Amino acid sequence: MKALQALLSPRLTTLYLGAAALALVISIILFPDQAFQASLQGLSLWWKLVFPALLPFLIITELLRGMGVLHGLGALMEPLLRALLRLPGAGGWVISLGFTAGMPAGAAGVSALRKDGLLTREEGERLLAVSHMSSSVFMIGVVGVGFLGSPAAGLALAIIHYAAALLMAVFHRFGSGRYAPVKKHAGKGWISHSFQAFYEARVRDGRTFGKLLGDAVSSGVQQLFIIGGYIMMFSILVHALSLTGLPEALASAVSLLGANPGDALSLISALLTGLFEPHLGAYAMAQAAGASQSSFFYALLSMLLAWGGLSTHAQVKSLTVSTDLRYLHFVRSRIHHGSIAFVLTLVSWKPLMSWMSQEQPVLANYGIYGSDWDAGRDSLWPFISPMMLQFGTVILILLVLSVFAAFLFYRGRQRNGPL
Repeated sequence: MKALQALLSPRLTTLYLGAAALALVISIILFPDQAFQASLQGLSLWWKLVFPALLPFLIITELLRGMGVLHGLGALMEPLLRALLRLPGAGGWVISLGFTAGMPAGAAGVSALRKDGLLTREEGERLLAVSHMSSSVFMIGVVGVGFLGSPAAGLALAIIHYAAALLMAVFHRFGSGRYAPVKKHAGKGWISHSFQAFYEARVRDGRTFGKLLGDAVSSGVQQLFIIGGYIMMFSILVHALSLTGLPEALASAVSLLGANPGDALSLISALLTGLFEPHLGAYAMAQAAGASQSSFFYALLSMLLAWGGLSTHAQVKSLTVSTDLRYLHFVRSRIHHGSIAFVLTLVSWKPLMSWMSQEQPVLANYGIYGSDWDAGRDSLWPFISPMMLQFGTVILILLVLSVFAAFLFYRGRQRNGPL
């Protein structure tokens, strides 16, 4: 970990960013036509996948934050999140946001909560780690149906992805130090405290609904334009990297170890692409995995999806730049998530897919995002309503579980003291 800390020191980070900017400029000068096509590819990816997935959730989050609803819901979900992950109840909203809208929506939510003082720095870093996930629509609809041609494979990847995130969150929970108990509110019950938190936050914000709506739309669109710029930039870098001959050189070195040259080239190209951009990397690795049908390739695909790509890392950094959250801890969480997802996929892929094949008719009856979804033709715009319904369902489930947690765990803690 000290070596990773040295590699991500402020001076070296500045050097990396400068080198990336220089490489981008050189790529545009040397390969103007290819750079233009790569930027169009990134623009299309942003408009079809990222913009519709994030915009409504970014606007709603800012609206409900200003109205105090997030603070009230946080008080309601406090028992569950404190008992399970040692996080404030408002973190349930951010986890639901990451699960539904995907990366980097969780970073935007964590940044907002940290600015409001609802999270400590350590809690914010752990919440950012667990909320930085791929959305279920992307995992099943885009990767499964669009890239692999199999909704069952997409569902299996999604199950492993979220299971690995939960295991990582539990692992971080026990390494988080002393438990922070919920603050006592004399003379006020659980529901009363929720209404009080809602009212106090609304008064503290003070903006009218019209002003709040305008700020929410402006902030959401501005954040999405920043994200789009990063996606286009990294699309150009990835394409320029493929023109340098580096993937072929690395594939030749790997083939000397006995690997098939064609498989080695597709593997190296997919890994390099996924290192920088998650959507393009997932597509490249999905093609390699579908051609080989090896659990190892699916494990690498699962690892790339958990890693997220340097493009989303840069987006997270831009969304949290006004907070004190440390990038080093975020990188460490991506390594943990990717490692857990890789091992889980290697161990469970064949039995999980065997079970999925038996339940294929049942899965088809539920119409998992439609079997005719095409990654090159379609977009996520038609899925906004189902995603909003899914988001509301997740919030409702968390609230119900929090009710049970309040009765099952907190009575025992009042008798025995904090764990």
